[in-house]
Amino acid sequence: MFGQRRASSLIVSCLLVLLLGGCGSHTQTLDTAAIERAIAQSILAEHNARTHVECPREVRREAGVIFRCTARLDVGAYPVLVTETNDGGRVSYENSSRLVVLDIAKIRQAIGASILRQRHLRSTVACPAQVLQQAGVRFTCTAMVNGRAYPFDVTEIDADGHVRYLGRR
Repeated sequence: MFGQRRASSLIVSCLLVLLLGGCGSHTQTLDTAAIERAIAQSILAEHNARTHVECPREVRREAGVIFRCTARLDVGAYPVLVTETNDGGRVSYENSSRLVVLDIAKIRQAIGASILRQRHLRSTVACPAQVLQQAGVRFTCTAMVNGRAYPFDVTEIDADGHVRYLGRR
């Protein structure tokens, strides 16, 4: 589920898809580009996360058809299940798990604090902005110390946002 506002944004998204899907055409396939935009807008509104959504291109327009789209963050992908609710192109979409974006500010802070504690040096740490919070996700942050870049490999060790990071040598 996308959250508490899911129902209201879903209705708006469904109407948008219905209107765009039927404009000037009697095709038997859905306008999945409109569905991609609607899903991305819902995720942005509900999670303040910018995603790139990809859906299959050739989906027949028929009530009951179910297909999967993928919302990609800077790091990680979130599957979205789409169900056609009627033959006119109206759809609903959801995921059984919550979309959670990792708190990157805490990761940057933790890496910077480790450098300060261990090396007594101040740093500026940069990480990807939108990272899916999910066990096993890996990404790289870079600490700038005295004008030199030091990469850190970061691994999410659970679904609660706990990470392990290790500086590369």
